[in-house]
Amino acid sequence: MPGPYRFARAAVALVALLAPPAWAAPTQYAVDPTHTSVYFEASHFDRTTVRGRFGKIDGRVIYDPATGAGAIDFTVDTDSVDSGNRSLDGVLRSGQFLDAQNFPVARLQANRFVVEGGRLVAVEGTFTLHGVTQPLRLEADRFSCGQTVLFGIRRDVCGGDFNATFARSAFGMTRFLPDVGDTVTLRISVEAAPDGPAP
Repeated sequence: MPGPYRFARAAVALVALLAPPAWAAPTQYAVDPTHTSVYFEASHFDRTTVRGRFGKIDGRVIYDPATGAGAIDFTVDTDSVDSGNRSLDGVLRSGQFLDAQNFPVARLQANRFVVEGGRLVAVEGTFTLHGVTQPLRLEADRFSCGQTVLFGIRRDVCGGDFNATFARSAFGMTRFLPDVGDTVTLRISVEAAPDGPAP
C-alpha cells in the first residue's frame, strides 16, 4: 500500500499535468485526528439504526483554496471500530463483516473536488473496503478554510462535514442481509492543517 506522501507526489504530478496554472503551488494538509471523525449507520430489522465510529484515522489532503481543486488520501483502521457494544464490535471485526485481520485498513482516495457557485459540493473518488474498491461520492454539507485561534495558538485550517452512502454487499459483506440493512451511511467530519508544501 503506497503511503500518503507517495500518493501526494503522484496526485500533484497528475493534476499539474492536467492544469498547471491552477496547481502551481498546492498546499498539503494533514488530518487532525482529534478533530476528525468517521461514523457509520445501518438499519437493524428496518426498525432501528445501528451506529458506530472508527477511532484510528490518518490522512493527507492536497488543496488549492484559490481554485477549489484537490486530492485526498484518507485511511481508517478497521480494527478500531467502536459501536459502544463490545460483543457487536467483535462481530464487526470478524470475517462476517470487516474482517479486520485480513483487511486492516479502509481507504478513501479522491482526485475530484466538485465546486459549484464557488462552493465545494462534493468529493469524488474511490473507496476500498474489505479488499474491494468501488467509486464513491461524498456530499459536502459544509466546507471552509480560514484561521482559528485556540488557547492563544493561531492556525490555518480547512474543514467540513461530508456524507456518503454505499451498499455493503458491493464490498462482499452480505452477512445478515436483509435483517441488517445493505445501505450504509458514512458521516465524516474532517479538520486539517497545512503540513508543509506538497512534495
